[in-house]
Amino acid sequence: MGKLFERIITVSLNPALDVTLWITSMDFNEPNKATGEQIYAGGKAVNIARVLTSLGEEPLALGMVGEDNSQMFQRLLDGDRVAYDFVSCPGAIRENLTLVIPDKRVLKVNRAGFPVGRDAMDQVKRRLLEEIQCDGQVLLVFAGSLPPNITAEAYKAFILSLKRDNVKLAIDTSVFKAKDFAELRPFIIKPNLPEFRQICGSNLPTEQSILKSAQRMAEQVDHVLVSLGAKGLLYASRTQALRLASPPAAVRSTIGAGDTLLAAFIYCLQQGKSPADAAAYAVAAGTASVMLEGTGVIEGQMAEELLPRVQIRVLR
Repeated sequence: MGKLFERIITVSLNPALDVTLWITSMDFNEPNKATGEQIYAGGKAVNIARVLTSLGEEPLALGMVGEDNSQMFQRLLDGDRVAYDFVSCPGAIRENLTLVIPDKRVLKVNRAGFPVGRDAMDQVKRRLLEEIQCDGQVLLVFAGSLPPNITAEAYKAFILSLKRDNVKLAIDTSVFKAKDFAELRPFIIKPNLPEFRQICGSNLPTEQSILKSAQRMAEQVDHVLVSLGAKGLLYASRTQALRLASPPAAVRSTIGAGDTLLAAFIYCLQQGKSPADAAAYAVAAGTASVMLEGTGVIEGQMAEELLPRVQIRVLR
C-alpha cells in the first residue's frame, strides 16, 4: 500500500532554540548555578519534523530563521538528520528557556521572536509553491507561534493562498478561532485543552462538553485531536469519537509532548493505519515523550512498548 502523502512539509515562521537548564535551587539573592544544560532546535513545527524523521519519515522543515544564530540551529537539525530549507532573515532565532529545579517544578519562558518582513514571507511562499507542485498529495503542517508582527488574519490568508486540490493542512496553533477553521477546512487540528477552549470561546467544564464541541468541529475538520495532557486524548471525526487514556509515566519534561503526539498521529496515517490506531499510537508516543529530558525526541520502539497500555473507550 502506498503512503498517504507524497510529501510532508512542516512550516515554521517562528522557530526556537529550546534551552533547558537544571539548577540546584531557586535563589533570588545569589546567582543560581546550572548543573546541566541541553539545547535543541525547536518550535512546534520543527519538533514535529524531528519526531517524524526519528520515526522513519522524510519530512521537509521549511520556514525562516534569524541569521545571527542560524548556524547553531541548522547544526542541531543536521544532528537530528532533519531535511530543511529556511529563508534567512535579519535578527536572531529566539531562545526559549526552561529552568528545572530539584523538586521537578519547571519554569518555562518563551521569547517573542524576531519580526519578519514581507519579502521573507514571499520567499517562504514561493518555496512552498515549488514543493507542492507535484502529482501526489502533500501535507502542510502549520504549527507554533507567530512572529510578533504577523497577525492571525495575515497568517490565515497566507495558508489559504497555498490551498490546492492536492494539499491538506495540519494545524496546531493557538491563534485561530472556530470561524477560522470553517474557512481553512484543515485535515487535522491538535489543540490542547486550554487552546480548544479558546478556539470554541467556552470554558467547556466537562468531558461531555468537550466532546460535543469536538464533534461540531469535526464537521469542518477531518481529524480533531484534543490533547488532555496527562489524562490522554479526545479524538473526533465525522463518524467516530474516542477517549484515550495515557498510561502512567515518570514525567521528566512535558515540552514537545503535544508535538510528538501530532507527529505520531500523522506518521500512522501515512503508514495506512486507521484513525483509531493512529490515535492510540499518538497517545503512546506522547507519553514516551514526557519520559525524556528537555525536548528530546522519541524512538519508535518507545511508543510501541507503551501502546498496549493505552486505554481506548469508544464514544461514538
